[in-house]
Amino acid sequence: MHEATHGQRRAATKELSGPRPDHLVLRVPGPRTSRIGNETVRRYRAITLGLAVSDAACAVVALAISYFVRYGSRPMTFWEAVATLAVPLGWVAVFQAFSLYAPQHTSASDEFRRVIGATSVGIVLLVMVSYWSNSSFSRTWIGLTWLAALVLELTVRQAWHWHMHRLRLAGRLTYRTLLVGTTAEADRLCEFLNQKGSGYRPLGYVRPQDQVVTANTLPVLGELGRLRELIHEHRADCLFVASSAVDEEQTALVAQAGRLEGKEVRVSVNLQQVLTSRLSFQKVGPAIALSLRPIRLSASQAVVKRAFDLVGASVALLLSLPLWAVVAVAIRLTSRGPIFFHQERVTTGGRVFRMHKFRTMRPADGTIHLDTSVPFFKMESDPRLTGIGRIIRRLSIDELPQLWNVIVGEMSIVGPRPLPADQVAANQELLSPRHEVPAGLTGWWQVNGRSGVTVEEALRLDLFYIENWSLSLDLYILLKTFGAVALGRGAY
Repeated sequence: MHEATHGQRRAATKELSGPRPDHLVLRVPGPRTSRIGNETVRRYRAITLGLAVSDAACAVVALAISYFVRYGSRPMTFWEAVATLAVPLGWVAVFQAFSLYAPQHTSASDEFRRVIGATSVGIVLLVMVSYWSNSSFSRTWIGLTWLAALVLELTVRQAWHWHMHRLRLAGRLTYRTLLVGTTAEADRLCEFLNQKGSGYRPLGYVRPQDQVVTANTLPVLGELGRLRELIHEHRADCLFVASSAVDEEQTALVAQAGRLEGKEVRVSVNLQQVLTSRLSFQKVGPAIALSLRPIRLSASQAVVKRAFDLVGASVALLLSLPLWAVVAVAIRLTSRGPIFFHQERVTTGGRVFRMHKFRTMRPADGTIHLDTSVPFFKMESDPRLTGIGRIIRRLSIDELPQLWNVIVGEMSIVGPRPLPADQVAANQELLSPRHEVPAGLTGWWQVNGRSGVTVEEALRLDLFYIENWSLSLDLYILLKTFGAVALGRGAY
């Protein structure tokens, strides 16, 4: 994957699940109500039904595919047929228990983790059915079913996210939203929610009593005491509360209005962006505290991560060796110079190592003067690129030699991309926080824009990864990388 272009102002690609502000948003789902909702509410209900049907279909298809692989055309036994017919119902129940039918309340990364858990529990239930029925289902069949179901579920869920993203961009899956509060925080929320594809359409501000008005992006529609009247007047679907703008009693008033009117309620929390898997709620006297679980790479997790790196990089290296030969011949035949390019880069703790790549450039002729000490330096149309170099960069094939860096322990498969030593030396204070974890072959900002992000956004995304590291997040990034590479998004 490639580093970001300095000064480029395109926004990073957003997660298909919706917005990703710099503060956490606590979502309080609206209650079930007999009241007919607006188009957005009805579309979310239709999507929920579609998710349940597609999940059941994934379970049946996974069972059928794995059965055919294991047994060929052999007819099913009675209990095998019962399991194939009954599993979809239990499957949907398990997915419901994992809160996988509320897409408006779940981010893509959290859904990824839950799908893995729900699929695994579903397979355990199938094993229990096998035991209770004395049928002794084949372990191969069960194992293949788990793998097939997981692949199918993740693929289908990604398709649903793409569909929802398209609806949000078209404004057809958008909550009409009242912002509660008139502080600077409410103004920042309004600017963010106004972005295309956020899934929200801010209508205006609701002012708590005696609050000084500083927000000016949209008009103040009325006082908090008239909240229920304002909901009807403006046909609002969602109440978005700026937490710093309201006290305990006012928050309770908003929650009551949301409950009585059957509306969604969102409450912002002024925290750095974190994954919800790190959060828990605790009762402290009459108040509720949000507990943030610290992220530490324990000794056992470090061993698992290193084992994953060794196995993954070794398998990828062996499978890609024929491609190495083709690329090497193409480089040698199309330009003068070595096949490989080597550069001093920086990894964990500021340690410098020699990173390997396939050469994609010709030597500079002295007429090009570049300041390569700029953080995340990258040229969108670099005149030094060779013809074949442009192609292998677009496909990220030039990064394959870094599999050896992973095998020898200088890099990890997933982590912040290693930057050149001269960039780090020239920007030590800015870039040193990136070196808390091993540098990676791919990372969080590579799947959220690649070279199409600004310096500030790339750094923020790297720090987000460090702050929220987990093995499931690594796997999520790795799977998203395949999609980013296949689409050639932001690679140059």
